[in-house]
Amino acid sequence: NPLARALGCRLLRVDAAGGRVELGFSPEALFVQGTGVLQGGAVSAMLDFAMAFAVLAHLPAGASCATVNMASSFLRTAPEGAYCAVGEIERCGRSLAFTQARLMRQEDGVEVATGSSTLALAWG
Repeated sequence: NPLARALGCRLLRVDAAGGRVELGFSPEALFVQGTGVLQGGAVSAMLDFAMAFAVLAHLPAGASCATVNMASSFLRTAPEGAYCAVGEIERCGRSLAFTQARLMRQEDGVEVATGSSTLALAWG
């Protein structure tokens, strides 16, 4: 995914059975605003990737998912740098998965944003 590459996305840990992933991010300067902080859409995209990848890791091969809705809460500014996102499935049914995610600064673990989403499941 070109956006994931531009955000410097890398897979750190996967618990497929538990529906949990940890992703590392090192966003390109393209996503930094004039004040030296990450643009909110980039922060939301990192949360979205974490939640979607948690679901994808949990689903069988050939299945997929798509975000139906998503809410982001920005807890503090996100300065340029490296981040870790943890995405988890709260509940996974036959047609929908409900997820949550946290985005933390990698250097000190301080949370900068949280998110929740509902994803539609497709059983290829």
